[in-house]
Amino acid sequence: MRKNAKHSTILIDGIRYYAEKPESCRMCFFWKNRKVGCILGKQNCYYLAEAVMTEQEKKCEGCCYAKGQPCVSATCYKDLEAWLRAKRVRKEGGADE
Repeated sequence: MRKNAKHSTILIDGIRYYAEKPESCRMCFFWKNRKVGCILGKQNCYYLAEAVMTEQEKKCEGCCYAKGQPCVSATCYKDLEAWLRAKRVRKEGGADE
């Protein structure tokens, strides 16, 4: 039986890769040529240590309205909820004076 060995990782441009990643994508097995590039694409890189998130996915992370996917509405419900909460606080604060 083999023990589960932890792979060391490196951080390049905010994305975590396994340390075995070649310095250049051109030296990778999956690099086809200069015109085509990598046949896997950046989202499916063989050396990725964690999933790459888009800006929208990062924004929707932890949002109760996003349930597994980023919201597709024009207005972000997370921002709308924060705005409504701030409006209520201002209204309650003004009523006490």
